[in-house]
Amino acid sequence: MNYSSVEGPILERNVPELMSRLPPRVAAGSRLHGLEPGELVKLHHSLAESLDCTHGVIAQFVAPEPDATIEAVVYDLAYVSAAWLDKRVLFVNGTGMRFDMKEHTAVRRQEPVPAREFDIDDIEASITRVVGLELYQLTFPSMQGALNLAPTLRRMPEFLDRLRDSFDMVVIASPPASAAPMGVLLSPFVDGNILVLEAGRTRAPVAMELRDSLSASGGAVVGTVLTHYQSPIPRFLRRWL
Repeated sequence: MNYSSVEGPILERNVPELMSRLPPRVAAGSRLHGLEPGELVKLHHSLAESLDCTHGVIAQFVAPEPDATIEAVVYDLAYVSAAWLDKRVLFVNGTGMRFDMKEHTAVRRQEPVPAREFDIDDIEASITRVVGLELYQLTFPSMQGALNLAPTLRRMPEFLDRLRDSFDMVVIASPPASAAPMGVLLSPFVDGNILVLEAGRTRAPVAMELRDSLSASGGAVVGTVLTHYQSPIPRFLRRWL
């Protein structure tokens, strides 16, 4: 699936370029999440095949509990897809998409205070490109102090459709479900949701609860990524098992 010739509304303008603040390459054993480059390639192909869309694929990664490596997992997947597989990829860092309930309550006491809406057009304008790659980055702002999410969510399908027209794949790193509901709220608007579970830490009932919440919200759960997995079998022997 290669849409490198597609020029959508986002890429018709000049996108600022920047040097990535994350490591410029992915090497076996170099990442704390424990996923090898080959495993990331397989993950890319699995998503592309299982989410067979007319336009670009949009996948959301969400963990049930705080996972310090989810941002790195999704970024590395985006990097491998762009640098190794020659795809046009957008990495969306949505780990900050949360709002503080204490601030929410405090603001409500001060009447009248108009609800502040996040302008999706402004968010789209913040897309930047990693130098030398068809890899783009977008950081969603914190929802701290946002009293009215409904207008933003109503525009989300339109916004994601524009992303589909501009990128082969869009991968979203969402905040943990225990900290914010944003992953569940976004789940119906993406093509597939992937659970990010930590080996030896994430409990099965917690993972199943998140899976059921995503499904109940209308989102499709298409797979699971297991991080920090330590196997006693050497890596060079696993391919034969």
